[in-house]
Formats: sequence, C-alpha cells, structure tokens
Amino acid sequence: MRAIRFLLRHRVTRWLRDPTWGTGTVAGQVVLVGLLLLLLAPLGLGSYVLGDVLRELFPEADALALINAGMLYLVPALMASRFLLQSPPSEQVASYAVLPVSRRGLLNGQALLSLLSVHTVFAVVLVVPVWAAEVVTAWSPGAAGAWLATALLLTVVLASHGAILLHLLLGWRPRGLAGVIALVFGLFSVDATLGPDLFRAASRVIFGRPLVGLACTAFLSTGLHAGLLRALQTRLEVDRRTMRRRDGPSWWEQALCRWAERTLPAGRLVALELRQMLRTRRMRGIALIGIICAVLFYGIGVSELVLKGAIGFNGILYIAFFGIGWPSFTVGSAIYGISAGHVDGLFTRPHSFSKVVTSKLALLWTGLLPGSLLLPALAPWIRPDYAVFLLGCTLYWWGVGTPAIAYVGPRFRMPVDTSASSASMAMTESSRGLMLLPIPFGLLVGTIAAYATGGWLLVAAVLGGAGLAGLGVVAWTLQPFARELKRHRHAMLEGFRENEPV
Repeated sequence: MRAIRFLLRHRVTRWLRDPTWGTGTVAGQVVLVGLLLLLLAPLGLGSYVLGDVLRELFPEADALALINAGMLYLVPALMASRFLLQSPPSEQVASYAVLPVSRRGLLNGQALLSLLSVHTVFAVVLVVPVWAAEVVTAWSPGAAGAWLATALLLTVVLASHGAILLHLLLGWRPRGLAGVIALVFGLFSVDATLGPDLFRAASRVIFGRPLVGLACTAFLSTGLHAGLLRALQTRLEVDRRTMRRRDGPSWWEQALCRWAERTLPAGRLVALELRQMLRTRRMRGIALIGIICAVLFYGIGVSELVLKGAIGFNGILYIAFFGIGWPSFTVGSAIYGISAGHVDGLFTRPHSFSKVVTSKLALLWTGLLPGSLLLPALAPWIRPDYAVFLLGCTLYWWGVGTPAIAYVGPRFRMPVDTSASSASMAMTESSRGLMLLPIPFGLLVGTIAAYATGGWLLVAAVLGGAGLAGLGVVAWTLQPFARELKRHRHAMLEGFRENEPV
C-alpha cells in the first residue's frame, strides 16, 4: 500500500503541474470536462435504453439474453482502445526502481493505477446503465451484484491488463504481436460467419449464470494479474541490465537506407528518418500500428462484402478516413517531436529547411503506403464509382492531407521519447491538435455530399484534383513549408527544452 500511495501522490502532482491541464485556465478545464460529459451522455443513455431497443427490434426474443450474449465482445473492443490510445506504465517503472520502495509494490501500483483513466469511465458508463435498467429489475440482489462485478472485471481489469501485455509483447516481439492480433481477429471472424458461435455461447454462460461467471472471471483476472506482474518484473530486470544489442543493422536495413540516401531528394535526411524508424521501439510501433489499422479497417469493408455481398457506405467511410490516412494523421502532431533528440544538430548543419521538410513529408507519405497499396486489391470487388471515390480520397491524403500536416507540424512543440515502447501517439498539445481537424473534416463533407447526392464521381474528381494540385505544388516548390519551419524553429526548440521530461 505504501508504494501505491507514493505512486498515486506522484501522479496527482504531475497532473497538477501539467501545463495543458492542471495549471491551465479554468475556462479550458470547464470546456474539456463539458466535452467529456457531452460524449459520455449519449453512451449512457444508449446503454440505459438498450433493452427497449432490442425489444422493439426482436419482439419474440428475450432482451436480457441478447445483452448477455453480446457482453463479451466489449472486452476486445475496450482492450483495443486502451492499446491504441493509453500509454502503458511499463516505461515508467525503471525510474522508481532506485527508490527504497518494494519492487513488487511498485509493479502492483503501476498495474492498478493504469485503471484510473478515461477508458475506465467509458466502460462504467457502458455497463452500469444497462445493469440498472435490465439486470436489477430481473434478478435477485445477489445475482445482480455478481453480474455487475463480472462485467466490471471483464471490461476494466481484463481490458487494461490485456492492453499492457500487448504493449509488452510489442516491445519484445513485434511480429508475435501481429500474429496474435491476426489470430484473434481471424477466430472472431470465422466464429461469427462460419463457426458454431462459441463466443456468444461463452458470453451467455458467463453472464447468464452470474455466480459461476463471477468465479470464472475472478480466477481469470487473478491469473492475468500474476502473469502481468511477472512480465513487468522481467521487463524491469531487462531494462536494468544492459539490454542485448545487435552488432549493427541488418543487410536489408542498410540497403534501404543506402538507396534512400543515393536516390531520393534530401536523401541523407530521409535516410536519417528511416534509421530512426528502424532502430527505435516507438517508431517501429508506429509503423506496425499503421499497418494494423489499414488491415483492420479494410477488413471491416471486406467483412461487409462477405456478409452482405457489397461494401456499403460505412465500409467506404472507414476505409477513406482510417484505412488510408489514419497512420499519418495520428503521427502528424508529433512529426517534429520525434526528432527532438537531434534537432539541434539538424538545424546547425548546413541543411536547407526545404530538405528538412522533404524528409518529414517522406515519413508521412510512408504512413500512407499500407492503405494505398491495399486499394488495388479491393477495387475489383466494389462498385466502380466507390473505387473511383476511394482513389480520389487517396490522392487527397497524398496531396492535401500530408502537406497540410507538414505545414502545421512546427507548431507542435512537445518532445517524443522514441525509446519508449508505447505505440500510442496521442495529440501532444490538445489545444493545438485542433488545427489538424480541418483535414479529415473536408473529407467528411465530401463523403456526406457524395452519399446524399449520389455524385460519387464528381466528389472523387474534386478530391482527386485537389490532391493532384497539392502534389504539383509540393513538386514545384517547398518554400512555403520552409518559411513556416524557419519562422517557428526558435519557438519549437524552446518548447522542446521547456517540456523535456526530467
């Protein structure tokens, strides 16, 4: 308990000193809390009326049985959201290891304090209203309490611990993480389409028999917590020792960097970006998450094709927004922050600002490659106007979205620790992060207009024309980007030093 109290006090102190929240303006804090409540209110209301909606849609079925059959699917969804958006505690343990505090207490504290997040609030808002509306009135107090405890253990504890284990696996075996995600996604897909529907059956057993489900869930949570502590202990021991390093980059890494250095514009700086991506855990995590996002959202479209015989508007929307441009958009606010460690040398060497911008554009365009390369494989299976529209969206991301991110990039002045194994790349400055929102907003307006009017080809021509025009401008001159970087470089360097973690 002493270690947990110490960690909690340290977290509160760090929160109070955070310039983006604790010492910010009162108006800004009120606005952020209001936005959070605005987002949580519809979720809570939807959870509360879920039973009534199911009774309207399926009058002959038992609404509570349908709810019980679907509760288990919340676990992978909430685990994925934590993995993508919540920073894990594993990188924060080693700095406390030198203190006279129990090592096991530190690990327990880090694992338990990871539950104190907005993700836990979302899980509670999803679970408690449906429990109050459907379960409390149908079962005895003991059974209803067991149902709620089971739901919270699954959606909060298992989701949090599972996300941390995925982060540890990403830092240890990135290919293993990709294999695990592909295996789980494949099992869910096969079970839902071809299999005996085992996941729904397991969910019905766990939530339909609350006492049995609570015993199984408590046993699983205890075992997962013990496994997590063991994994964190191993990670801490490895970090405290000198981690075994490779003698040098592999032959294909050397060949790729040599090719970039000799062939591409600003080749030396592009090769520097590639080496940073290949040699640092966080940058490799960004690349892996980009590939996973592209495959996942394209997979949603393919699942619609398999189940419904055609990809609908939702599938097209997911692909256009997330399948193609999500990796570049998420890293956009930190495009210069990842270079904070060597930015002094970058600006003191005789590199023109145009070459620096070229290297950043090359890194952002690399994030668009997975979604762009998957598009030709999907095009023969969808309507021709949808295929042309997705082509226009791809050109928009290449010619408008990425240059806009590179132009705004110098305004983000928070350094990024590239040695960390976290794959989450949250907006580094939430107030300034709003400057990137017009990029997907313009795409959203075009998509809604195409859906409302049926003018997919016209909207595709507008988006694709804008993208080609943007590519032409970038190919012709980079002076506007260079002037923006030159104008903000001193403030950017000052921000890196002010926000450097101690």
